[in-house]
Amino acid sequence: MNLFIESIEGGTYLAALDNAGHRDYLKDSANKPIAFDCLNEIKSYLAGQTFERVWLKQNTPYDEMVGLDSSDEKLEIEIEW
Repeated sequence: MNLFIESIEGGTYLAALDNAGHRDYLKDSANKPIAFDCLNEIKSYLAGQTFERVWLKQNTPYDEMVGLDSSDEKLEIEIEW
């Protein structure tokens, strides 16, 4: 199983588990994606679980904001967990 963490605007992170190509975001009791404030908060929430790979995806609107062309390519890196 892999873990995908997505950094979105405002310093918020969403996390999704990928099992055999099926990706599900971590959700609360109301079935809404859980918004985390930092990577350590995600690590605490998932304490005791192991992952084959952990990916961090950075979404940013800043290129557009400074007049550069928007790109569909997002920064995605594998991180140590």
